[in-house]
Amino acid sequence: MAKEKSRNFTFLLYPDGDGFPEDWIERLEKIGVPIAISPLHDKDKDRKNGGYKKRHYHGIYIANNPVTADAVRNKLRAMLSSENIECKAVARVQIIYESIESMYLYLTHE
Repeated sequence: MAKEKSRNFTFLLYPDGDGFPEDWIERLEKIGVPIAISPLHDKDKDRKNGGYKKRHYHGIYIANNPVTADAVRNKLRAMLSSENIECKAVARVQIIYESIESMYLYLTHE
């Protein structure tokens, strides 16, 4: 069965994750597609244990052509990894089914 393709994706970045580079913003800019990153989410409550969730950023990725979530995940990991260190801080790459505008407003808390 063929994997679903789209141009619009959301993803999570964990700044405390293995291999997360200091110059991550510059690296993402080099991908050459529109990307939006939320402010750092460091006070999200974890409903299961009552504490806080791991610090993270939400992102929006708009591909030039329809691709799979796996292709976006691989592209993000490749751009954030270095020759000697693999970045494992990319998670939950998913297709956006609602409007980009509503997703952007959610990510920026507007």
